[in-house]
Amino acid sequence: NIANTTSFNGKQLLSGNFINQEFQIGASSNQTIKATIGATQSSKIGLTRFETGGRISTSGEVQFTLKNYNGIDDFQFQKVVISTSVGTGLGALAEEINKSADQTGVRATFTVETRGMAAVRAGTTSDDFAINGVTIGQVAYEDGDGNGALVAAINSVKDTTGVEASIDANG
Repeated sequence: NIANTTSFNGKQLLSGNFINQEFQIGASSNQTIKATIGATQSSKIGLTRFETGGRISTSGEVQFTLKNYNGIDDFQFQKVVISTSVGTGLGALAEEINKSADQTGVRATFTVETRGMAAVRAGTTSDDFAINGVTIGQVAYEDGDGNGALVAAINSVKDTTGVEASIDANG
């Protein structure tokens, strides 16, 4: 805790204990000024910062409350549906959090990541192969996407779909 450990000449400056400290400012005696520095802990000045991360792995409704340090001015967010349907999911949750950011001071970001458990086997996608409503079309690819065709096709529309593909050493 910086507020309780910061000191100058052995005096704690930010803990709230720096009260009526007298400083000589003139050439003659008793030409002094007194200064006080109030407590600067985040709980005293009304700011609490935290970061959290977690995995959401099932569908359903999510609702949560930001608890204020004073226990009174809590902020409750609207319920958000988390699913695979359009307009739901982590994007909707982040949007709900961010639309109140001016009031709460909290902003949300998210990353969706999926990892396959098996190597890609050679094949061809259908003519209507699409991701997030964007048609990519027919793509012929080799085992482990050895020719890079599948990754290239998916990544060619990543700015529109929001999906980026890659392969690891296992294909």
